[in-house]
Amino acid sequence: MGSTQEVTFQGAEGAPVQGRLFAPPRSDEPRPAIVLIHEVFGLDVHACEVAARFAAEGFHVLVPDLYSREGVPGPESTTAEPAPIWDIDSIRSAARGLPDRRALADIDAAAAHLAGLDDVDAERIAAIGFCMGGTLAFLAGCTSLRFAGVVDFYGRVFYPELSAAKPTQPLELALNLDRPLLAFFGGRDEGIPLEDVERMRVTLSSAAKSFDIVVYDEAQHGFFNDLRPNFDAAAARDAWARTLRFLRADL
Repeated sequence: MGSTQEVTFQGAEGAPVQGRLFAPPRSDEPRPAIVLIHEVFGLDVHACEVAARFAAEGFHVLVPDLYSREGVPGPESTTAEPAPIWDIDSIRSAARGLPDRRALADIDAAAAHLAGLDDVDAERIAAIGFCMGGTLAFLAGCTSLRFAGVVDFYGRVFYPELSAAKPTQPLELALNLDRPLLAFFGGRDEGIPLEDVERMRVTLSSAAKSFDIVVYDEAQHGFFNDLRPNFDAAAARDAWARTLRFLRADL
């Protein structure tokens, strides 16, 4: 059996960042690891359930709480209410308000924390993110040297607008990506048009990057989250199998 523990590590500018660490069953050999980057809803029940699934497959998983400093900017997930409803304004405000540079520094620090564990293979750490976390996983793959692979679940390719918190369009950093990428999108995702996905595909192809983009024609945004209304069991099942194959081939 694996184990779960609360951890604290130094993130951007030395600030303490909380997280939850999921360990796989004991092994005589160092195991690969994952920094799992949560959705806009924070380090919630769903993020922990996904992390536990990866741990059961043999990965160390650290889920950093990117809201460690200010707290979750919306209704907090609990075991009694694992998926509280956020209004659209709260979702937009939370996603737009989290500074990319700070979040990416926290994610890099989470990878460094994993790399420092005796039973983690520091050369085999992946970044995996969902929604807002998918965008950050992609950006981490473009900006950090700590990751051997990236899995992006329906992260934005373009922000609706740039700001001090979001100073650069994600796709503008694609030329810096030098590790394999697996990305999933829903064909019916109203927030990420298929035109954006195609621009991502063309940009990565033109730069000869190692990537695989999978679009589920009938899936909506958030199709992997089985606690939310947009859950698509068939798409989620296929994406899970593809992700495990990707990790085992590229880590």
